[in-house]
Amino acid sequence: MSDLKFLEDMHINDKIVVDTIRRYSSDTIYFKDTESRFLWNNYEHARQLGVEKPDELIGKTDEDYFPKEFAEKARQVELEVMRTGKAVHNIEEELIIDEDNSKYYYASKYPLFDKHGNIVGTWGISRDITERKKLEKELERSYHKMELLARVDDLSGLYNRRYFYETLEKMASLYERRTDGSTFALLVLDVDDMTNVNDQYGQQNGDTVLRSIADLCVSNVRKEDTCFRTGGDEFAIVLLDIDKISAVGLAKKLVEMAANEPVIINGKREKVTISAGLAMFDRENLDLSDLLSRAERKLNKSKREGKNKVSF
Repeated sequence: MSDLKFLEDMHINDKIVVDTIRRYSSDTIYFKDTESRFLWNNYEHARQLGVEKPDELIGKTDEDYFPKEFAEKARQVELEVMRTGKAVHNIEEELIIDEDNSKYYYASKYPLFDKHGNIVGTWGISRDITERKKLEKELERSYHKMELLARVDDLSGLYNRRYFYETLEKMASLYERRTDGSTFALLVLDVDDMTNVNDQYGQQNGDTVLRSIADLCVSNVRKEDTCFRTGGDEFAIVLLDIDKISAVGLAKKLVEMAANEPVIINGKREKVTISAGLAMFDRENLDLSDLLSRAERKLNKSKREGKNKVSF
């Protein structure tokens, strides 16, 4: 059986095909003249534009229904299609409804030829991908949230030990290439007599102490500095673009403030102190384990010499 005979037996012809596409396609389909005025539209396009019948769109343009910026972008694409005679596929279009809502479409545009092969306009198909874009954005937000959670210590809200090492490596690589002589400092902190706090008041109150020290650090460093909880009662701060004198001054300020701001434990104001050790990054020695070792040795020196102090 020939294809033509088959179509005849099925009572299918071009008009039925076109009418079916026009009435039932879930994608928008439209034809425009060289001035981007509508010549033919399907029902889905009419519904999208808030019109009951497609014929009501004839002679209208995108500017009659869309914001000016959106319509102008569509017009520029159509001009390029007519100039080159080449189609463009799957352009992602964003239609801003208001500051909280947008619609998204994949649009393909093609040159419209007459029977002599002359370009007399454009035609196109667009698909609403708003729900997919919403899902993509939600997945992206979830990914970033999971990424952040993987970097953050649950108890203190500071960055964790893993991200501490990542940051040190990143900063070492950055400052190694600096030619302006700037450097960064590593400050390590330890809560004095934390074991006694836990034994006397219980771990829950010990956690209160740790959170208070975390808050103290975050509230008193500069915005370019980053605070970490690197262990049970151990903290670290990476101080960027700072000289030794300024770094020592900031470290002393933190130690003094900790001692002068009692922590409320079981309704009582209890004095909690911290000890600190400071080391400066040396671009002549890129061994980060050495930087950590120097800072920790200074911390241990503060502990040996009576605690509640900074060594540098």
